[in-house]
Amino acid sequence: MPATTRDSSIQLIIGILRDAGEPISNRRFDDEVRRILGGDYKQSQHIRISNLRTALRSVGVVSHPRRGLWGLMPDADERLAELEGVNIWQAHIRIRDEKRRGSEERAAAETANQQAAMLKLTRKLVETWGPSGYEHRIRERIREEVADLCDETRVDGLGNLICRVGSGGKKVLIAAHMDEIGLMANYQEPESSYLRFTNLGGLRQDTLNGNRVQFEDGAVGVIAVQQGGGKALSDFYIDVQADRDGNATPVGQPAAFMREMQVRGERIVAKSLDDRIGCVVAIEAMRRLNRQTPNELYFVFTVQEEVGLRGAKTAAQGLHPDIGIAIDVTGSGDQIRGQKMLVKLGGGAAIKVHDPGLVVPVAIKNWMIERCEADGIPYQLELLAGGTTDASAIQLADAGVPSGCISIPTRYLHTTSETVDIGDVQACIDLLSGLLSSAIEL
Repeated sequence: MPATTRDSSIQLIIGILRDAGEPISNRRFDDEVRRILGGDYKQSQHIRISNLRTALRSVGVVSHPRRGLWGLMPDADERLAELEGVNIWQAHIRIRDEKRRGSEERAAAETANQQAAMLKLTRKLVETWGPSGYEHRIRERIREEVADLCDETRVDGLGNLICRVGSGGKKVLIAAHMDEIGLMANYQEPESSYLRFTNLGGLRQDTLNGNRVQFEDGAVGVIAVQQGGGKALSDFYIDVQADRDGNATPVGQPAAFMREMQVRGERIVAKSLDDRIGCVVAIEAMRRLNRQTPNELYFVFTVQEEVGLRGAKTAAQGLHPDIGIAIDVTGSGDQIRGQKMLVKLGGGAAIKVHDPGLVVPVAIKNWMIERCEADGIPYQLELLAGGTTDASAIQLADAGVPSGCISIPTRYLHTTSETVDIGDVQACIDLLSGLLSSAIEL
């Protein structure tokens, strides 16, 4: 039977709310239903009345000023006259479905906008020059991005960018290193003028030949390998010849690799994702927090991680944190004949359990896991056989700092085509912002 305005249950609802003259509670409404129906009261009828009351709210007859209160809209009579002969329940279903679709579309649009902004930020950071020890350009780029997201910024003596958000509560140091691997020209061959070089961080000889590098003064060079060589760094040289008479840059210049970022479906391919993508995660978490947190947070964009975790050491000694969290990349175990590792692209945020420099305290590991499970964030556990992160330096500050790491799974580390999954990046942002938005009790 269609539920029109002449339905006795609808008339009962309207009568109760009109007699009340003001919004009334669920309990009072239910008591009135029982009183009026008396011996005819049945639970099934009560359920139908409750559902119709919700439907009348959808079509603009009933008001719901706050949870648990019900009343009549000021123009309820006019609205009822317009709805004469209309099936109220079907109208409610149509309106509900339209709102649901609209909500889903808005959520999808918001997600797309957030992803586009994240990709724009990633491109900006990975394509900015900044090898270990020479982070001044990337530091200024990050400072521009976080200026309105934190309460205070400063640069320490080694060059770390330190951004404070909130005060009181647990003091948390969140470290993401902003340096990238690079090299330093240290000798010019007298006859050919080719430049020999040393490393700034962990260079992979198997990926050097043919790569282009940019020096601090803007000169571009091409790395080549002498015939029969390739196993030692001394087998390589850089061609920076501007013409037959001289080079475009002298010895003593630092250089970083050149490569534009590419997006391939759900994958980001770029140089220096180690660890500019960690910087992106930190910045996006700051954006979500919007300077609202019960904790005292120090987002530190560290220097010289690739040459010995140096920035994290000085930052931790200066800040005296209660908890340390590093945001960094990790390897993946989903490459052909690659390393045996559980982590894979598309599996979610990687929560570190162990690496050669860090055994994560159980309380920190469980804190991260519980946050993921409570918020429905995909995650995987990381047990890394080689390499470590800023967290291993933070843990040794003062009398010891319980420290953990949120890792972004990455293929082809320390190459110009490092590759990450967009969904994994978003999961890391969700996890970090979730951890920091609530009071921390370990």
